[in-house]
Amino acid sequence: MALHEHAGAVVLVAPDIPALGPEHARAVLDDLAQGTQLAVGSAHDARPYLVALAIADPELIERAADGWEALMALAAERELQLAMLRPERRLVSPADARALVMDPLAPAALLEQLGALHGSRTPHP
Repeated sequence: MALHEHAGAVVLVAPDIPALGPEHARAVLDDLAQGTQLAVGSAHDARPYLVALAIADPELIERAADGWEALMALAAERELQLAMLRPERRLVSPADARALVMDPLAPAALLEQLGALHGSRTPHP
């Protein structure tokens, strides 16, 4: 409903991906500027954490909510030019926090916050 009369590019972002940052925004903007029709980042649970569409397309938006396989099936059916972002981890559970602490690419500021929650200033093993 929010996109009812919108015809331009749309970027949908999940709120539970703490590693999202300016580099993701730059990558998506570059992909769209180069003619990519669909850019997707998938989380560890096989659900997209970021979906960028060159044009607002209700069916693609709906498929994004259905998960990675449904979205990729429609993209393949339509032969869309596709870009993929690096997988990221959702931060929902304590297990997610432990996995993020072990990720060498996790943002330092996030690691600091996770370390503070666990009483440590250096959360990397």
